[in-house]
Amino acid sequence: MATSKREDRIASVLVALFSVAFLMAAFDIHKPIYRQQLGPDGFPKAIGFLMTGLSIIYLFQAFLGKIKDDEKRAEMIGAEEKLEDKANFKLMGLVLLDMVAYALLFVPLGFAISTFLALMAGILILDRRHILRDVIISLVGSFGIYFAFSLLLRVDLPKGPLTLLGF
Repeated sequence: MATSKREDRIASVLVALFSVAFLMAAFDIHKPIYRQQLGPDGFPKAIGFLMTGLSIIYLFQAFLGKIKDDEKRAEMIGAEEKLEDKANFKLMGLVLLDMVAYALLFVPLGFAISTFLALMAGILILDRRHILRDVIISLVGSFGIYFAFSLLLRVDLPKGPLTLLGF
């Protein structure tokens, strides 16, 4: 189902407005009393600038007619079979259920374990072709991010059962 140029233009303007609003909100984050190299506003500002830059590119593409059709986009990433005229509500419901379960299990199971389980559930819902590769990516990704944030950045994430192992 191809989108019209009008829909692309509307979407690009909405994304740009959201990006600018996000960036403005990031500049409104108060600095802590004690001096830090990277305050609590560092990541939101970086994300805001990135989103704003990408949304400007999207705006130019939408208004200059450079956006490819859905079929061409799908062909580029090898997802031709995923193009359908109707939304798959069962699939969307399962993904939504996965995200709700992730939110509910986030604190009791901790970041690393709940993220691994949510990623694996999402993979099983969406694509079952490369299970071993996806298990490895999910393990390395979820536990790697956990250790990077907790040890390197000293961000306190929920540990869950990992406290029993001394983490």
